[in-house]
Amino acid sequence: MAIATTQRQRPALTRDRRPKRGLALAALVIVVACAWGLFRGGQETTPQHSWDPISEGSDPRLVSFPWVTGQVRDGDVFTVLSHFAERFDAEVELIDLGSSWGWDYRPVRGYDDVLSNHASGTAIDLNAPAHPLGSAGTFSDEQVTRLRELLDEVAPVLAWGGDFERPDEMHFEIVGTPDQVAEVAARVTGG
Repeated sequence: MAIATTQRQRPALTRDRRPKRGLALAALVIVVACAWGLFRGGQETTPQHSWDPISEGSDPRLVSFPWVTGQVRDGDVFTVLSHFAERFDAEVELIDLGSSWGWDYRPVRGYDDVLSNHASGTAIDLNAPAHPLGSAGTFSDEQVTRLRELLDEVAPVLAWGGDFERPDEMHFEIVGTPDQVAEVAARVTGG
């Protein structure tokens, strides 16, 4: 009779353990997901705009950009940023390629839950050491006047980090939709 009692109790114990195994498995999945998020550095985050982030530098949507060390998004983004950078170099200050860059899959500095527009290949930094993050007034009044005229040419699709709450005067980013950027690209190329 003791054997029969043990056999009857064993299935009850197995049923009691199954929910616990399920909870343990769910907890393990949560722990792994959290660890993966920490390992990725919080980069699987919300982008600042509607342009898809690009996580690999070999992605065919990225192309070399002659005004920076690095790449930007091909097509209309390239056209608008190139037009702006060429005019910036000629009319605001010479661009130092060694201290200017484009695509970089990373969050906004200091905001790990928001991807930088650099991650989508839609932002460039020009002459970074001369215009460090957090510093205001790194351009002369004359340069700012000319800079604003250049930004007006590509309005409303390009924003300047000098207008941000935390100044980032080296930074220029696409803020328009693909359709808006296409319109501005056509306008600046005469197409």
